[in-house]
Amino acid sequence: MRVLRERDFRLLLGGRITSQLGNQITVVALAFGVLDLTGSASDLGLVLAVEAFSLALFLVIGGAVADRMSRRRLMITADLVRFASQGVMAALLISGHARIWHLLLLQVVSGIASAFFIPAVSALQPETVPAEHHREANALRGLMIAAAGVVGPALGGLLVVAVGAGYALALDSLSFLLSAVLISAIRVGSAPVANSGKSVLRDVRDGWQDFRSRRWLWPVTLQSALVRMLGLAPFMVLGPLIAKDELGGPASWGLILGAISLGAFVGGFVAMSAHPRRPLIPAVAGAFLFVPMLLLLSVAASPVAIAAVAFLGGIAQSVFWTYWQTAMHENVPPETLSRISSYDWLGAYTFEPIGYALAGPASALIGAGATLVAGAGAVAVGTAATLAVPEVRRLRARSAGTENPQPTSATGGSAEPAPDPARAQGPDGEKQVSA
Repeated sequence: MRVLRERDFRLLLGGRITSQLGNQITVVALAFGVLDLTGSASDLGLVLAVEAFSLALFLVIGGAVADRMSRRRLMITADLVRFASQGVMAALLISGHARIWHLLLLQVVSGIASAFFIPAVSALQPETVPAEHHREANALRGLMIAAAGVVGPALGGLLVVAVGAGYALALDSLSFLLSAVLISAIRVGSAPVANSGKSVLRDVRDGWQDFRSRRWLWPVTLQSALVRMLGLAPFMVLGPLIAKDELGGPASWGLILGAISLGAFVGGFVAMSAHPRRPLIPAVAGAFLFVPMLLLLSVAASPVAIAAVAFLGGIAQSVFWTYWQTAMHENVPPETLSRISSYDWLGAYTFEPIGYALAGPASALIGAGATLVAGAGAVAVGTAATLAVPEVRRLRARSAGTENPQPTSATGGSAEPAPDPARAQGPDGEKQVSA
């Protein structure tokens, strides 16, 4: 908890907790808002997909821009745009004038704003704490966001039942406004980041070269993309439909999502207390815990049983988040961190909208249960393949006493792990991808 002594980190953490609480409410509210509007799982998948697709389309541009200008100002602007888009969506649903094309357009606006916010905040956080406390800061951020997530889905379910999806989305809108106010008080990240005077497109290209040179980084990015597309996307699209038809409605779905967040809260303590020498092994391996979650949902098991395994998935999520973000902060130069992290997020958000868009048609073709079972199998195989990559297994945490080589320039050599002495003689990361 010593990182809480840092004023700027406290403000950043407060902004992230606030907006995450609103996001968790929206996960439930938007799902049932669309289902009440059209009753179609395919429409829900499309609404979720367009935000992720627009985010993916602009993400690398956002990363390059965040390495060239004030990251704090960029985050404030993005929060204000999302405050407006979510507020308009709430007003349309409350007034009864919402149409599916309205929601699609506003989700595109929200996705573009997020594309500029995510790389900026990924690079701003390391500036708010001393370098030796990066892991603690990442763990505490994950833990506090998870705590907000425990409340958010349950509150979202209650609000949908009590007053409707529109008012729940209005709370999400206000959360972005409060986040912008808190971030505006941060002192670091206000100056433009130094750059070589190259064009934005040149920075995008150099960022890609730097990203792919790190053989510990891109396989995990690819695995995260697979988990999102074939695991979490079908879970998020088909889960509300199964909950509505067979599990008792919004309250049951809120219980399941709340269990994931509660597990993520517990996982934050695990990540803070555990110090694996090779952190990417437990981070990556944690994705195996999503398999039983998908399988139980596929057979419409009791909400309590699904929530129990979802709790374990939440633990894996926090562990992955903490170890993966710390690996990025320790092994990527600060001046290129936004654009490198944008490619990491791009791997998730390029494939996630495909998963959202395909989940509904796939369930119509082979059934919701078979779609979820196929996703569970893909997650298991993809995770095993990632753990087979030597660079993923060998990357050492700096806290373990062995430093990993750093690149000498923004586009220079790769940050590969040092040779393992034990091998001469004779997966963790990150928080699992957040839905």
